[in-house]
Amino acid sequence: MSLKQKPVKPDDIHYWVNDRPPMSLAFLLAVQQIAFLGSIMTLPVVLGRAAGLDIAGEANLVALTMIAAGVGVILQALNRHGVGIGLFAPMHTSGVAFPAALAAVKMGGLGLAFGMMTIAGLVQVAASRAMPRLRAFFPVEIAGLTVFSLGFGLGLLGLKGILGVDTEWEGMPSSYGLGLFTLAIIITMNVWAKGMGQAFSVFIGLCIGQLLAWYMGMLPQHPLDEGAAIDFFAVPAIGQFGWSLDWRLLPDFIIVGIALSFNCFGVLTIAQRANDAAWRRPDMDGIGRGLMAEGLTNIFGSLINGVTQTASGGAVGLAQASGITSRVVAFVLGGLFILLAFFPPVAIIWSALSPAVIGAVLMFVGVFITLGGIKIMTSRLLDNRKIITLGVALVAGLGHDILLVNVLGLPSFFDSIFATSLSITVLVAVALNAVFRVGSKKKSEHNIKLDENWPEHVNRLIWHLGHEWGARPESVARLEHAANELVDVIKGQGLIAAPERIFISARFDEYSCTLMASYQGEGFELADHPPTPEQMMENPEAVSNMAGYLIRRLADNVKLQCTGGEIKVLMHFND
Repeated sequence: MSLKQKPVKPDDIHYWVNDRPPMSLAFLLAVQQIAFLGSIMTLPVVLGRAAGLDIAGEANLVALTMIAAGVGVILQALNRHGVGIGLFAPMHTSGVAFPAALAAVKMGGLGLAFGMMTIAGLVQVAASRAMPRLRAFFPVEIAGLTVFSLGFGLGLLGLKGILGVDTEWEGMPSSYGLGLFTLAIIITMNVWAKGMGQAFSVFIGLCIGQLLAWYMGMLPQHPLDEGAAIDFFAVPAIGQFGWSLDWRLLPDFIIVGIALSFNCFGVLTIAQRANDAAWRRPDMDGIGRGLMAEGLTNIFGSLINGVTQTASGGAVGLAQASGITSRVVAFVLGGLFILLAFFPPVAIIWSALSPAVIGAVLMFVGVFITLGGIKIMTSRLLDNRKIITLGVALVAGLGHDILLVNVLGLPSFFDSIFATSLSITVLVAVALNAVFRVGSKKKSEHNIKLDENWPEHVNRLIWHLGHEWGARPESVARLEHAANELVDVIKGQGLIAAPERIFISARFDEYSCTLMASYQGEGFELADHPPTPEQMMENPEAVSNMAGYLIRRLADNVKLQCTGGEIKVLMHFND
């Protein structure tokens, strides 16, 4: 049964999910997010050029994509009627869908690409309904691995930007200097500045970096020239590029939908953890609602001719770094996205952001997400199965660019699902987790002889089960303490009849553990209050009363049953 606890506000969050920051602050934060997300809005331009669009057509394609992005961030924040996670979780254009979309453009133009993108959205909608039932296949350690992969991927993109990889400044010291200087500004403002300076550390660094890039002559020039050649204001032409289907591309876009779902799972896990100091595991119901919002956004975007969206780990990490995760910012951001869609030059000028400056921003945001993933993975005890699962998936993901893409190459059918290291990491982890579930036990039974070595036997048993189940160390420590108190009072007070053996049965799910101990002999009192020092000295039963009190305090729920000389103690622990 799901045991949901109320989230706890983290200390580093100044305006939480339902807090209302001043509107001026919310507006500036939305501008900071737009400056960041706009740097990824170049994919529609690339897709438009592949389709042979002129500059006005490219601007219209970007504008329609911005409308979809605005609707998406609002849907995610609303959390109404089973749609939306109810957190600040913006979206950006998806590189995962790009290879399949490009293939569709070559086969039948943009209309076919949009029609087939609808299929990917429908796959996400279908996956959202199944998400709560897939909890066993996405345990906490895989959620942490997914978060780590997202953060590491952002950090690598940032490093490539700083180094100028695949740009005209590749290998130039000026690119390194610009990127590292921008990163230093962001870090300085985030660590040592207070209040507004910390909240807008990324935006301040981005603006200073852009000014320096302009002074050094390191801004891409063609977007500025193109932006001056189009109208300042224009109403986006909805559905201008058409909509069609070709069932030959169905497998490709089903895979795209699956890959987008993996990404959404990871980013929404980041959002949940960033907003809850007491976070323990992904809320799969909430992630299902968020995946539904993303799927509906992509269906809507395809119908109006906007490029596929996916949850933005960078935007969520940026909000976490600024200390403001209020949903109010999401509504302002969504409105700004839709408003700016009516000003075509804005979308084109985004392409003029310096790669080195954007690289510094991506690296900074990636740091928070990467370390968050490591914390999640190490928050649980791991047995050999889990270590192998995480290790193999991690190696597969980190070796993605080196081996799978650059050396071996990929068949076109696999372009979408293996387009990013995240996709292959999650796919390998989920597959291995499913394989290793065969033969794993959620219930364990043991007969322990109460000789002089019983503490060692009990402790080894409890921690072995904790590793096998992937429980939190603090939960296992509580269980160990309670089990030792129980066996100690039974043995020490002579409550057990010969032969001195105790039967222990343990059952675990992802939310709790139930430990049942049974023996032949006498029971004891589960006291509500500890005995006084005087009672401990004068009353022989005070020792067992103290043990009963400690057991009651350590367990979340405890019962003692006596049936014909058989004593059963049932202890329930929430994980």
